[in-house]
Amino acid sequence: MGSPVHASSDGSPLLTQFGLPAPALEMEFTAHFARRGGEVAAGAATAAVTGVVEAPAWFLASLLDAGRRVSSCLLARTTADVCRIILTADGGGIRVAGTDDVLISQDRVHHDGTTKLPLLGEVDGLRIHRGSEGRIWVVWEGHWCPAGDPRGGA
Repeated sequence: MGSPVHASSDGSPLLTQFGLPAPALEMEFTAHFARRGGEVAAGAATAAVTGVVEAPAWFLASLLDAGRRVSSCLLARTTADVCRIILTADGGGIRVAGTDDVLISQDRVHHDGTTKLPLLGEVDGLRIHRGSEGRIWVVWEGHWCPAGDPRGGA
């Protein structure tokens, strides 16, 4: 599968460690992967969606680690043939989710997305939700760096 990520036409970053560029309110990036590809396929999907973030290595490493943890947790709980990794960003922070639901969005503005899904539990800072028809959602949430964060220039 090709990368789901497309750079902005003017060459400016889509996301940085400080958040969304104005006037964007929310962005979502999705990459599907075949479960049979396991951790390698999930890692490639995670790399594709985190590729939209133009940030220092320490910030990107934390996102990639979150993606690895999310996909590992998901793969341990699903038998679906196709899964996906989703990176969602808004003013409140950044989320990495893994799911075997290939239809519903995390989008909070246009419909409920994952915000109304029943919480099954938490594992190592990851929230596990049950979606429609027994679909699994594993969600990690992070925060943007404050503008004055000394690591921001690293």
